[in-house]
Amino acid sequence: MKEETLLLLQGKHTVETIMHALSISMQAAINLVSKLKKEGYATTSGGGRQKRIYTITPYRQVKQERPGTFDIINRYSKIKLVPQFRHVPHSKYREEDALIDAVKTRSFRTVLASLALFRHIKDWSYLHKLAKESMLEAETGMLYDIARKTILTKRMPEKMYKALLKKRPRKKRLLTQSESDDFKEISKKWNIWVPFSKKDMEEIK
Repeated sequence: MKEETLLLLQGKHTVETIMHALSISMQAAINLVSKLKKEGYATTSGGGRQKRIYTITPYRQVKQERPGTFDIINRYSKIKLVPQFRHVPHSKYREEDALIDAVKTRSFRTVLASLALFRHIKDWSYLHKLAKESMLEAETGMLYDIARKTILTKRMPEKMYKALLKKRPRKKRLLTQSESDDFKEISKKWNIWVPFSKKDMEEIK
């Protein structure tokens, strides 16, 4: 499969959008989807009464025993992500790992989708350890506060919360390349610009 075709089609498609993107007939689009699925470049969702959706990536999607960052986020979040990269964990990988790795991407969409993971944190001490190792303590605390504004989450231990708050930066900084004025009190508290608006947060409810 040509890399240019895969890059052009990267994302979610129907047969009709593939036809339009490549200027090909319906039968040619159906044949292409069948080939992409067979070679591991596409997966399918929907069907029946729902329109069939094909998720196409520029790399082969190999079945793996352990779920990676995007697998875990997509399991719990209403926002479904097309993987930015192929992540194959070689050791035990949990919700806590996925949350911190999502923050590391500094991708607006990935971080927004990862907020759902605060509902599924089982080991706060481990999350704190990962945040500390990645120097993302203040970011983790800020995202926790934002998540609690919109969804039900597990409750962070007070001792950990206070420890994260002590790591707020002296100079206000960005998490992603975006910033919003909708959560000024949280931005001020953590000295980090909250990238999400209230409208953005509706997507994770």
